[in-house]
Amino acid sequence: MNILIVEDNESLNETIKNALLNEGFNIFSALDGSSAKRISFKERPDIVLLDIMLPDVKGYNLINFFKKNGNPVIIMISALEEEESRRIAYEKGADDYIIKPITLFELKYKLKAIKKRSKKEQFIFEVGDIKFDIQHLELTCQNNTVLLQHSQIEVLKRLYDKYLNDEILDKNELIDFEGMGKSVNFRIHTLIGRLRKKLSEVGSEKIIIDNEYGKGYRMIVMK
Repeated sequence: MNILIVEDNESLNETIKNALLNEGFNIFSALDGSSAKRISFKERPDIVLLDIMLPDVKGYNLINFFKKNGNPVIIMISALEEEESRRIAYEKGADDYIIKPITLFELKYKLKAIKKRSKKEQFIFEVGDIKFDIQHLELTCQNNTVLLQHSQIEVLKRLYDKYLNDEILDKNELIDFEGMGKSVNFRIHTLIGRLRKKLSEVGSEKIIIDNEYGKGYRMIVMK
C-alpha cells in the first residue's frame, strides 16, 4: 500500500516516514503542494497524510486534486484544533483529521484498519519492491513480470500475511498443498526454492524468504 506524506516540517516528515516503513508500507514524501502533485501523478498513493499549513498552498485546496487523481484516502494532519478547521476539511472531502502532536501508535492503527478494510476485495498486493496479483498469478518488480504457479502464488500470499503479523510460516501449514504426498520436506524445499528463483528473475532486491531451521519460513523486507 502506497502512502504519501505531505508535511513541510522535515523532522516530522522523516519521523512519520520511518515509523511507517517499519510497518511495511511503501512511503513517499513531499514538503510542499507542488511536489505532492508531482509524486501523486507518478506513484498513485492509496493514502495521503496531508498537512494543512504548507508553504505554497493550503492543504485544504489539494483535497479536490487528490480526489480527481486516484481518489486516495485523505487524512489531514494539523495543529489547528478549531472545529471550523475540521469542518472545512471534511466538507472538502477529507476522510479523517489528526491533531498535532501526532501519536504514532494511533496513526499506525488507523492506517492498518484502512489496509484491512481494503483487503476484503483485494487481488493485488505490494510489499518491498514487488507487486503480486493472486488473480492473474503475476509477480512484478518495476517493469519485469513473471507468471507463477498456483502453489507459488499461494505460498507468497501466506508469507506476506505472516509478514504483516511478524510471524513465521510453519512448514506444517504447507503440507495441505495438493501433491505434497511423500517426501514432503523435499517438496516444500523445492517449492520455496522455485519461488526464490522467481523473485530473482524479476529483479527483486528487497524480498528475502528466510529459512528458520526447524520452524518454517519468514518473509524479510530489506530497506
